[in-house]
Amino acid sequence: MEFNRILKDLRLESGYTQMQLAHKANLAVSCIAMLETNKREPTAQTLISLSDALNVSVDYLLGLEDDFGARTASTHLPLNSNEYSSEEQEIIEKYRSLPKQLKKLVQDQLNVFTDNEEITLKSTKKN
Repeated sequence: MEFNRILKDLRLESGYTQMQLAHKANLAVSCIAMLETNKREPTAQTLISLSDALNVSVDYLLGLEDDFGARTASTHLPLNSNEYSSEEQEIIEKYRSLPKQLKKLVQDQLNVFTDNEEITLKSTKKN
């Protein structure tokens, strides 16, 4: 996910308005707005201020770390690979764009489907 989406999602999850986050991070409201709309790239100091205000790492803000602190940059699947069908690539792209709460819901649903594979297969055969 891109920085601007991560920033906005984190701000909303924290319950902050742009003005509240700007105040907490000691930044201008226009800076937050431009960062969220991808009209401005963050400086190193801006990243540090935002990570402190939102209580996340700079790596998380940049999309290099997941919710559990694991590095994600090297674990991304290559979407141009012939190893994945176009349907799989589309699913991966959509999943990556989701906020973390929705990713958790998708993971939970996948676990339900994979844990109950026999039940799922039996119910689809009946239809």
